[in-house]
Amino acid sequence: MKDRIQNQRFLDRTMTADEAAALIRNGDVIVTSGFTGAGYPKAVPEALARRIETAHASGEPFTVRLLTGASTGPQLDGALAKVNGVAFRCPYNGDAAMRTRINEGNTFYLDMHLGQVAQKARQGQFGKPDVAIIEAVAVTPDGQLILSSSVGNSPTWVQIADKIIIEINTWQNPELAGIHDIWDGVRMPPDGQVIPLMRPGDRIGRGTLPIDLDRLMWTAV
Repeated sequence: MKDRIQNQRFLDRTMTADEAAALIRNGDVIVTSGFTGAGYPKAVPEALARRIETAHASGEPFTVRLLTGASTGPQLDGALAKVNGVAFRCPYNGDAAMRTRINEGNTFYLDMHLGQVAQKARQGQFGKPDVAIIEAVAVTPDGQLILSSSVGNSPTWVQIADKIIIEINTWQNPELAGIHDIWDGVRMPPDGQVIPLMRPGDRIGRGTLPIDLDRLMWTAV
């Protein structure tokens, strides 16, 4: 892991996916990285699904509220839906198991334009997120994240969530560093501004995502 996690404070907080999932509580608002099938966490949601399944088998209530950038995949939406672990889902879903839970009325679903979610989350319309789960391929020596194959709402989630879990994807190539252009100049209405991209080759932000280490819980998988 030292090849991927080049910051000692991050290394000191390593844990397994099961240990990280144990930090999530019934009723928590969970926000995750990912946009469609790219860049969403996999190991921690699957570990959380196993924990929820065990709780339900014992007759204990356990559900979470889930916000993402868009739809995700079977290891997140699918895994949690199969154990009926999601009380609320927004903004978009493409998973068959989650769709069944929504249509059955087990999961309350808010179909919202993807571009509105981050702003409404910043305004507190979903409540304060308890835990952000963000997939990354590496951590730089100065403690910034190299995200995997999407950015989605991750910059918003790491700013507003109470706690942060980073899931390292060791399958994806760490040379993804630099593929993203993460801009932190977003302003809330009525002080919104035009994104200053004027030409196809412009870069206005940075290729890495900084986080507050005081809110970091960690998982390495």
